[in-house]
Amino acid sequence: MSFHEKSNLAMLVIMIGVYGWYFTTSIIDVMGGMSPEAALAVTNIKMIVTVLGVVAASIVVHIAIAIAAPSEADDTSDERDKLIEMRGDQRGGFVLALFALLAMGSAMTAQPYYLVANLILGGLVAGEIVKAVSKLVDYRRGV
Repeated sequence: MSFHEKSNLAMLVIMIGVYGWYFTTSIIDVMGGMSPEAALAVTNIKMIVTVLGVVAASIVVHIAIAIAAPSEADDTSDERDKLIEMRGDQRGGFVLALFALLAMGSAMTAQPYYLVANLILGGLVAGEIVKAVSKLVDYRRGV
C-alpha cells in the first residue's frame, strides 16, 4: 500500500469516527427535546471540538505513517495518483453540491440555524467520505 493509500484510509477512518460521534450526539440532543437555542450553542462547541480533533488526529496519524515508511513519505505523485485524486474530487463535489442545495432550501424555508449548519457540515463530511471511498476503490481496482 502506498503512502497516498494509507493516508487516504487513515483520513476516512478518522472522519467516520469523529463525525460519526458528532452527528450521533447531535441527533440525540435534538431528539431529546433540546431547545433550538440550546442546540445551536451545543452544536457550535461540538463543531469546533470535532474540527480540532480531526486536525490533531490527522497530524498524528500522518506522522506515524511517515515514520513507519520514510521512503514512501516523499511526494512522488504520478499521473495515476493525479487521475485518482481528480476522480475522487469530482465524485465528492457532486455530493457536496447536493447538500448545498439542501442547506439553501432549509435556509429559504426558515429552518433553525443548527439544522442549516449541520447540513453544510454534513455535506462537507459526506463529500470527503465519498471522495475517500472513491479513491480507495480506484487504487484497488486500478484506473
